Amino acid sequence: MSYWSTEQVELVDKAVGVVAGRLVDLSHEIAADPELAYEEHRAAERCAALLEDHGLVVERGAFGLPTAFAARSGTGGPHVVVCAEYDALPGVGHACGHNVIAAAAVGAGIVLAGLEPDLRLTVLGTPAEESGGGKVDLIRAGAFSGVDAALMMHPTPYDEYAPRGLAIEEWRVVYHGRASHASYAPELGVNALDACVQGYTALAMLRQHLRAWQQVHGVIVDGGQAANVVPERAEASYFLRAISADDLEDLRRRAGDCLKGATTATGATVEIERVGHVYDPVDPHPGLAEVFTAACAAIGRPYQPEPTTGEVGGSSDFGNVSQLVPGLHADMSVGSWPAVNHQHEFAAACVTPAGDKTMLDGAKALALTAIAVARNPSVLRR
Repeated sequence: MSYWSTEQVELVDKAVGVVAGRLVDLSHEIAADPELAYEEHRAAERCAALLEDHGLVVERGAFGLPTAFAARSGTGGPHVVVCAEYDALPGVGHACGHNVIAAAAVGAGIVLAGLEPDLRLTVLGTPAEESGGGKVDLIRAGAFSGVDAALMMHPTPYDEYAPRGLAIEEWRVVYHGRASHASYAPELGVNALDACVQGYTALAMLRQHLRAWQQVHGVIVDGGQAANVVPERAEASYFLRAISADDLEDLRRRAGDCLKGATTATGATVEIERVGHVYDPVDPHPGLAEVFTAACAAIGRPYQPEPTTGEVGGSSDFGNVSQLVPGLHADMSVGSWPAVNHQHEFAAACVTPAGDKTMLDGAKALALTAIAVARNPSVLRR
């Protein structure tokens, strides 16, 4: 099925070409200046300023989030939201390529504002995807009320335009013991680090008995201050993932038993606190994936899946969006293999000429997808 004329595709291609230099600069500037969840002030302002320069009406600090923005154009037709992410990861910076996501979303917004004035468009700056769940905050504040479709792209080592993502929640686990001299009176201490290690080990033993796509991974972030003092406090951070809400609830119970069991073994106590929001599984909309695939073919970027395509992995707060409105979270290759997301090498790949091309292609394909929704809303039917 053809969703666009050759002339329409050429117009989108030309419009992206006009701003390509500024979009590449935006991507590289965000990559070179990583900011963590809810702290992305400079990245959000860079995106907002460029959108404003091209005629979109920008609300900074949108929906009560200081590092969110909403750039709007058009007043009629379907309401399409293009999501921009721009938060980085601790230690590895923009190794998930959110600089590419942000620039592609901004590019799509600029093109759509110029070519499709009848489309009701919002380019939505969504903070805190890596931790916290900014899109859940935005959902609760009404950012997706009355929205007909939500679109975004994500750089990866391979193409997969309808990826499924796992539900996830983050736990902060703190063990409390009692300090004592580790040599003179160890019997008077209660070792919180031992409890933390015991809990970690119990989870490692649980892993071989988990259901398909249940996952637990974590790090110990505090193990004490001095080797000659029995640690009175230890802390770990864990992510729990699952393919469904039921599987996540099962994993919560079993993982919690492992962590609590360590207190019996050591005499320590434990606090388990959920951090941020629970992310729902990503539910890709088949109609939007079909249109996006056609858009990539139309711009000369045919879909080229790798052998791993179709597997489930990773998580995103876009999952919560996709459970609410028809959603597209398209993975686009930056030619990084064997480097994968969350590696330093992947961050480097996202600012290469190949990474820049993927960003510009993403802007074109997102714009074409939104145009198809505006002119043929039936694509949103399942």
